Amino acid sequence: MSTRTYDGPPLYDPATYAHGFPYDIFRDLRDADPVSHHDHPAWERGYWAVTRHADVQRVSRDWNGFQNAPNPFLPDRADFGDEAGASLLMISLDPPEHTKLRKLISSGFTPRRINDLAARVKARVDAVIDSVADRGECDLVRDVALWLPLHAIADLVGVPEEDRKQVFEWTELSFGFDAATTPAQRTEAAQSMFAYADAMCAQRADDPRDDLMSVLLHAEMEGERLTQMQLAVFFLLLQNAGSETTRNLITSGTLTLLERPDDLARLQTDLALLPVAIEELLRHATPVMSFTRVATRDTDVGGRAIAAGDHVLMVYASANRDERAFENPDDIDITREPNDHVAFGAGGPHFCLGSHLARLEARLMFESILTRFEGLELTADPASLSRVNSNLIDGLAEMPVRWSAVR
Repeated sequence: MSTRTYDGPPLYDPATYAHGFPYDIFRDLRDADPVSHHDHPAWERGYWAVTRHADVQRVSRDWNGFQNAPNPFLPDRADFGDEAGASLLMISLDPPEHTKLRKLISSGFTPRRINDLAARVKARVDAVIDSVADRGECDLVRDVALWLPLHAIADLVGVPEEDRKQVFEWTELSFGFDAATTPAQRTEAAQSMFAYADAMCAQRADDPRDDLMSVLLHAEMEGERLTQMQLAVFFLLLQNAGSETTRNLITSGTLTLLERPDDLARLQTDLALLPVAIEELLRHATPVMSFTRVATRDTDVGGRAIAAGDHVLMVYASANRDERAFENPDDIDITREPNDHVAFGAGGPHFCLGSHLARLEARLMFESILTRFEGLELTADPASLSRVNSNLIDGLAEMPVRWSAVR
């Protein structure tokens, strides 16, 4: 198809997001061409970018009309293959297979079980901050935000302390966003992590423990149980997806508050505002920028004819700044309610399974950042900060900060 209506920077190229999500480009698309057609070197027919809030919800909720398979990721080059086994992930499956798998996993991933982790997450938060307290400065990404979600997930699934350094290295390689990492390195790391998770499952089959892997291994619903392979693949997804979102929420959210001292001070004096403020930080700087779907039949989105087999990109970061859905969307309002953001998905069967854990981690980390650091400030120009090399995740690769004291 050669009916390209967009002539800006290619949305599939990570370089387009090197300085952060290009909100001006998407504001123009929402106004002039909300369902625009784009060329792609890996897809002969290109793809459609859906940028308005209502249209993103429409695609997300119509799981009959739009499927996730083979995976929901936007290839960043022509020779993009099934790196790290992306097609096997739960997020890449469609109902009814996805529904069965999700029900089984949800049985061990309840809000109650996540809330039971609160004391352990709080202890991790304190330990991470204590580890940098005497230094007076650090990189908030590599020294603080990176570690909490990795440890929280490892605590949840039952990774022993002595194995965590290796598991974290695999996590960074398999789904990390370092431009220097080769596809072969990603695949090798994913295979190593899969083998590790498979060994964990085999061990817990004979010796169950008080962790999520044991619960899921023995969970049963309507006579069905998860296979070791399904659990090992879920381990990969949880370890990677669970760490990226929370890490970038913590860093981008802290940067946002440091740039708005009035909001920072208000939260410091009233921590009860944090849950609502976190939802606004998720909306304003959405960690997962977009996912793709494939149309299963001829249909219509936003007045544009979409053919069966067409790829469709749901741009969550654009939907969360849509003037049709949010008043003054480019501004921060830490008391904004209601807040129908799509940072955890826009409805339908693929809503983020880890949203409860992400919110818990974010609340406890922000509480500590707000109350324990005195004189916290950024030591670089925000515009100069390097970002992750990705067309999927909007996040900082570095964030140097300093402080006068830690309580």
